[in-house]
Amino acid sequence: MKKIVLFIVAVTLLSIDSFSQQSKAQYRDIASWTASVGVNAVGSLGTQNPFKRVDQFEFSQPLAVAIQHKWSRLFGIEQDITLNKFKTESIIDNGSVPEDFTYFSTNTYFKYYFSEELFPETPWVNLYVGSGLGIFTVDELNGSVNFVLGGIYWINSNIGFSFQGVSKFAFNHKDERYASNHFQYMLSAVFKL
Repeated sequence: MKKIVLFIVAVTLLSIDSFSQQSKAQYRDIASWTASVGVNAVGSLGTQNPFKRVDQFEFSQPLAVAIQHKWSRLFGIEQDITLNKFKTESIIDNGSVPEDFTYFSTNTYFKYYFSEELFPETPWVNLYVGSGLGIFTVDELNGSVNFVLGGIYWINSNIGFSFQGVSKFAFNHKDERYASNHFQYMLSAVFKL
């Protein structure tokens, strides 16, 4: 994970100069399709604080892919699929996992892009909030209501990096031992289609 973060910082520093040579219109398409691929970290730590015990998130087979359509400058819809794994003896809600569990989720998010209103002079940053529904499985299938916060940092008008955090509130969470409320973070490369 440290190598990924260092790579992103290096690419960001090397690409800052290219922004001054790009027009704002290239970053702010009215309608666009994007695809992303990256990694995710899943935690189910029995805490409502998304920043508590961040070193105890699962990061094994952490694939995240998504496709998004922005139909205006402010609104978009995204569909994602993520895979991960809870290994034996991983901690979920202060208890150990008795065996390896594969984590799978697919989610639909409606996003509101607000950075153009707050930072009109920085078109290469797209910040957003959103919500949606999803399904996921740890040991059993469950559904969730999701809230998302994130952003895309564009290296040029067609390629960027995104980071987003998602809080997932599971249906029937009181009845589920492992497939319960949790947080998920995603770091992805984004490609404009």
